[in-house]
Amino acid sequence: MNRYVKILCAVVVLVCCAVCLRGPAARVLRHFGIIKSYYEKKLGEFRAMTRRTGGIVFLGDSITDFLDFDEFLPAHHVINRGIAGDTTHGVLYRLGEVISLRPRKLFILIGTNDIPHKLDTLGNIREIVSRLREGTPETKIYLQSIFPTSYMHDRPNPKIMALNEGIKSIASEAGCEYLNVYPKMLDSDGNLADEYTTDGLHLSRAGYAVWMDFVAPYLNE
Repeated sequence: MNRYVKILCAVVVLVCCAVCLRGPAARVLRHFGIIKSYYEKKLGEFRAMTRRTGGIVFLGDSITDFLDFDEFLPAHHVINRGIAGDTTHGVLYRLGEVISLRPRKLFILIGTNDIPHKLDTLGNIREIVSRLREGTPETKIYLQSIFPTSYMHDRPNPKIMALNEGIKSIASEAGCEYLNVYPKMLDSDGNLADEYTTDGLHLSRAGYAVWMDFVAPYLNE
């Protein structure tokens, strides 16, 4: 086999492995611009979309990203700005795109992916709210509690509860609405109920129904 053909085949294999496995090869290929991360692809899609201002926006990570708003909130045109794997740091980086939407209402659910990486979740959320207040002062901001997990050692529920108390305080200080969905998701042992999750972190259809039933009254107020 021609040497250049072998090199080309090796590159193709690397790209396929990087896309599928997200391992060290993926990081190397992203560094040299050969592939883009899911975050970069989603952000590029958001930036390419036509601006529709004055609407309802949900901002967050995979829990938001994977939600079919057309199914659960068919009476509302909801703009989904969730990106799987995102953190408060990632939201800060892309906040300008959200501000450009000038939303009438903005529902924020972010922070669970911060915990394994030991990010300054509360400091970042304060900064997110501050930038929103400056960039789109007419937007009504809803800060939502981080959801419980089920036996996930890298994001234990006591840590999540402590963060939620901090988010509640930020909401009070900044004049935002705090939506405490956390207790609605619990089982009798204080974990994310089995019927509400697919893997101990992400929501099942039943879990999404609980969440959307909780936030629905705030959509028209």
